[in-house]
Amino acid sequence: MARAASWKNRLILQGIKLFSSIRKAAATPERILILSTTALGDTLWATPALTALRQSFPHAHIAVLTSPVGMELLAYNPSVDQLILLKEPLLPRLFSLRATLKKENFDTALIFHTSQRLALPLCALSSIPRIVGTTGINKGLDALLTNPVLPRYEHEIERRLGLVEKLGAKRGTETLSYYVQPQERIQIEGKSLVAFHPGSKEPFRRWPPAHFAAVGRTLIERFGSQIYLTGTRSERPVLEEIQRLLPEARIAEGLSSVRKLAAFLENMHLVLSNDTGPFHLAAALNRPTVGLYVSTDPALCGPHKAALTRIISKRPTCSPCLKRSCEKPFCFLQIGKQEVIDLCTKILEENLNR
Repeated sequence: MARAASWKNRLILQGIKLFSSIRKAAATPERILILSTTALGDTLWATPALTALRQSFPHAHIAVLTSPVGMELLAYNPSVDQLILLKEPLLPRLFSLRATLKKENFDTALIFHTSQRLALPLCALSSIPRIVGTTGINKGLDALLTNPVLPRYEHEIERRLGLVEKLGAKRGTETLSYYVQPQERIQIEGKSLVAFHPGSKEPFRRWPPAHFAAVGRTLIERFGSQIYLTGTRSERPVLEEIQRLLPEARIAEGLSSVRKLAAFLENMHLVLSNDTGPFHLAAALNRPTVGLYVSTDPALCGPHKAALTRIISKRPTCSPCLKRSCEKPFCFLQIGKQEVIDLCTKILEENLNR
């Protein structure tokens, strides 16, 4: 596996020598490209750094090369001037995307987070003279960074802020931002509206469905809560399992986009979620939110300076954590039902009595 990756990297580096040209970077960045091409949470973690860039360089052109999810999340962000879509797979689109980036004449690229091996080479092929990124996370292609930054044990929001500081930007807010538009808003009636997001992209991040149902039963009995279940099409079996155990729960339908999900979550008095994108979206919306962490480190990817967000965290039982190879995340059984019930009850009591 490592040998195959090494062969790919040698081929990529040779190609860059053939097709790229060298330009000199301006002392102060004027045209900035951000690479943030992965999932919902990773994109939201970029928003404090985007705000810092806009405040520090008010006249700079700031563009983000991002995924379809990122296009939705950042659509109305006032710190962003331009969104450029990166579709998968990247290889067939590499040279057409390179032509787009070269035309934009970017002087700086900031590598926030990418999962595609060719994303960093794309910047080099596009003759962007200053490429800033963290070493060790670029699939062996750190040599393409003109301004490498050594990794530290820090939250992902802090890491992105550290990258923009290398350009001379000053950090301001460290909280997530998301902008629901007036025409998107919906109104849901109810005195105690609670959303559960019991799924996740990877099964090793999931608290048992029966535990969610038990929490829901208590919240219905104590507060008359209306329980909504949110999730993607692939997570539908998890939602249906909870609904079988808790028939009063409703599966939230029609939330086919991130923007619809955000408009829905904005109404909630409480959101209970595994460590997954919608948890961070609820935090960005400043909703009272509880997140469940075991197989991931909240110091790196948990809520960051989110006043209404709380977590329950335990250490993984396997060392190292098996992550994607885990068939049954029994480590989540360390989080007891009563512990979650107590925290959710406390939050609802505080929130509903305001």
